[in-house]
Amino acid sequence: MLDDFQQFIESEKMLPPDSRVLLAISGGLDSIAMAYLFRQSGWDFGLAHCNFKLRGDASNGDERFVKDLAQSWGAPFYSITFDTLTEAETLGVSIQMAARELRYKWLEATREKEGYSHIATAHHLNDSIETVLLNWAKGCGIRGLHGIPSQNGNIIRPLLFASRAGLEAFVAANKITFREDASNAEDKYSRNRIRLQAIPALRKINPALEATMAANLERMKEAEYLYDYALDLLRGQIVSEIEGRVLLSIPILREHAAAMPSLLYEFLSPFGFNTSQAQQLASSLGHTGAAFFAPHYRLLVDRDALILEALPESESLVVHQIEETNQVLELSDGRLSLHRHSGRPGFFTSDTTEAALDADILEFPLRLRRWQEGDVFQPLGMGGQHQKVQDFFTNYKVPRFDKEMAWILEDRLGRICWVVGYRIDDRFRIRADTKAYWALKFEKV
Repeated sequence: MLDDFQQFIESEKMLPPDSRVLLAISGGLDSIAMAYLFRQSGWDFGLAHCNFKLRGDASNGDERFVKDLAQSWGAPFYSITFDTLTEAETLGVSIQMAARELRYKWLEATREKEGYSHIATAHHLNDSIETVLLNWAKGCGIRGLHGIPSQNGNIIRPLLFASRAGLEAFVAANKITFREDASNAEDKYSRNRIRLQAIPALRKINPALEATMAANLERMKEAEYLYDYALDLLRGQIVSEIEGRVLLSIPILREHAAAMPSLLYEFLSPFGFNTSQAQQLASSLGHTGAAFFAPHYRLLVDRDALILEALPESESLVVHQIEETNQVLELSDGRLSLHRHSGRPGFFTSDTTEAALDADILEFPLRLRRWQEGDVFQPLGMGGQHQKVQDFFTNYKVPRFDKEMAWILEDRLGRICWVVGYRIDDRFRIRADTKAYWALKFEKV
């Protein structure tokens, strides 16, 4: 294990010789194994521990354990205590998300203050496999299938070569003590369900699952490299710039029809266009005059080219990005409030200025924007059928001025969640198994 650890750090070029590393140590098996490997390798390191106050006396016991270990080694020790539950409730986010944000923010502040070059976390191969399976289940592109990166800025993950079983064997062979976290055995979180249910089922199909998945992850990294290489080649053929306008050749795009939505997304996402717009655009290349809008750009479909140009500042479309937090958003024509609640609503109102959306289906950050021609959603009550927002407005005789001022709320994946003040999308409705929901209210002024 020690040789593999050192070789992995060297092969990934993680640490220059004079590095000082701040180790994120929970007290569990993975992070304690990492601490011992750093000590056996002779690196200059300190131990950093976050007490999230989520497990009562056990959380305090974890902190004491890591502190005692640091003292026995003569290593610097840093710790902080968070009221994670209150923080999560205040921000309106999950406990895991709140803990993650608090942890990384504090680790980076400690790194800078104490003069460390890097932060090391104890993510291992099984964590990377779980991430891929979770991304696949929720929906992702090729960049969601390469697993956890070994480096991300100042953060390194030197255990990604090692399986959980390998770390367990290392700890047992060296008679290393560590703290057990009972929450790891609970399956109420998505990642734990992957770990406790999906992985064992897959291992029955392939007993060498970890080795196979490690090879798969490497192949996906290689595939991503080829994907990016091909994108660069096609960008040179498809994209040009004339007099401040970006042009995309429609004839050459059509030569690659099988991958057109992906090509359009890759070329246009830097300008603020989303996946849904790329898919709609791919089917609109024959509709000369069709227009698509991002916050600061518009794209026009011409006969032989897509013409992308910046909007004059006075015409820029207002787009508000909404993070996963309880908040009130002040708008030019009203006020939008968002609050997260556990369980299901006690009752359903007929007031169309209020909406309840399933929290597990909603993907943050959300975007609030004016409606655009070509917008399509699945209105609640239509059995999942798609309908253009424009047709919806026509059917319900929405006055032209009101239609022009209508807001669209869409999620991170570009799915319309709510035509604000009119109808939610069927995909985000409250179901019998809904565990939490977002309550939204739009008050016009």
